[in-house]
Amino acid sequence: MTAVTRWMKVSVMLLPDRPHVKPQWWQWARLLGLVLPAWLVLANAQHPLAWAGAAHLFCDFTAQSTPTALGKARRDWRVLAYHGLVAGGWPGYLVAGLPGLLLGTLTHALIDATGKFGYADWRGPLADQLAHALVLVMLFTLFTLL
Repeated sequence: MTAVTRWMKVSVMLLPDRPHVKPQWWQWARLLGLVLPAWLVLANAQHPLAWAGAAHLFCDFTAQSTPTALGKARRDWRVLAYHGLVAGGWPGYLVAGLPGLLLGTLTHALIDATGKFGYADWRGPLADQLAHALVLVMLFTLFTLL
């Protein structure tokens, strides 16, 4: 599959195909992961935390494939490690360099392994994303400000 066909497939999957159906939380996150990086470019944003957050949302939702999402749900360690590198390591690298890449990968995989902290309702995704954001802020604080 080429990058163009992959992009078309991802963009079609952003929102439901039936307009009367209310979008799920992850569909809004996919849309935000697509819009936020473009907005940061237009705003000429320079802060690494802004870019790390945008990269995280893009990698965690917009660019994530269905097999990766299913592998995470099964808690397949190989999928968690791969996804941790993509969605946690690269944003970690933006805020803290190589230590951020390593710690971001590890913490992202561990947070996703919890399965949204055992919550099946809205609290699970919220706790999951807050934990990811907290890790990025802590990495930035430890390795940039100190």
